[in-house]
Amino acid sequence: MDNFIRVAVADDHPVIRMGIEATLDDISSVRRIGSVADSTQLIALLDTQPCDVLVTDYAMPGGEHGDGLELVAFLRVRYPQLRIILLTSMDKAVLIRSLLTHGINAVLSKTDDISHLRAAIQAVHIGRRYFSPSIASMMKSLPSATASSRLSQREAEVIALYVGGDTINDIAEKLQRSKQTISTQKINAMRKLGIETDADLFKYAIELGLTQTPLKE
Repeated sequence: MDNFIRVAVADDHPVIRMGIEATLDDISSVRRIGSVADSTQLIALLDTQPCDVLVTDYAMPGGEHGDGLELVAFLRVRYPQLRIILLTSMDKAVLIRSLLTHGINAVLSKTDDISHLRAAIQAVHIGRRYFSPSIASMMKSLPSATASSRLSQREAEVIALYVGGDTINDIAEKLQRSKQTISTQKINAMRKLGIETDADLFKYAIELGLTQTPLKE
């Protein structure tokens, strides 16, 4: 059994979770240790079962340990040896950069075929990174920008969604935070970036290739 790669699954969508499970069960080198639907269940699983690789959804609200970058940061501290493969439907370069700086080992887009999970597991298990095709394509043009690295996890998350076209209300609903909190995080992020207006924020994003959204009038 020591030759198996022990893998945990975390996704709040039953159909997607079942698809991941089916893919894992077809990989002879993998032993699935359990599947969960939120961060509360995930931590309970990881605290009781040895695990080499975690395959987790990015947006997985409802658990006491949060989701997204908040959960990733928590996992990195609590289980420093754990390899993390993150599944996401988001395609914002700012967000991908933040994920990489917080110790994510592989990023797979939900728009790509689930078969890439096999290669991702093999890669992260030997200490390499892996990106599914649409993420890899994005990474080729990902600019290096030191300013955005000064943002907190939550600030980067808010800016990524905002420059992608979401409103403050949209982001608050998506991340399950109050509108006031989202607005404050956006303002703090803009201050750190030295940006005073939304128009300048979108110009900054376009210059870095972070969004294809036209400038707001």
